[in-house]
Amino acid sequence: MKIILFDGECHVCDTFVQFILNKDTENQFLFTSLQSEAGIYLRKKYRVPDNLDSVLLIDGEKIYIKSDAALKVLQNIPLPWKLLTVGKILPYFIRDALYDFIARNRHKWFGKKQACRLPTAQERKQFAETIEDL
Repeated sequence: MKIILFDGECHVCDTFVQFILNKDTENQFLFTSLQSEAGIYLRKKYRVPDNLDSVLLIDGEKIYIKSDAALKVLQNIPLPWKLLTVGKILPYFIRDALYDFIARNRHKWFGKKQACRLPTAQERKQFAETIEDL
């Protein structure tokens, strides 16, 4: 299973997670927040620096960060959304510079989440909070 780590306090990240939940008809992703026990464990296991505040995708033993993570996720969902991976034609340093600009300003522009939509019973199976959930 592919694991998406996201900032649990970020409106942009929450919107991304909700979007993937709605489009991933095969339920191929497991989600965990960076702040959860599972997220902290995975960050240590994959030696992700503490100051890296990004969406992460773990696919097997490979980890993707920033724009690579977002594009790899989009590559795994149905058309027409898969077409957004055309963004890979841009060099990663340009994609990541844009990603970093949005990431630096996301809380200022969109605020922090005080509450999230509760997942349905089916969606709850796709979220990991503890190490045992992984």
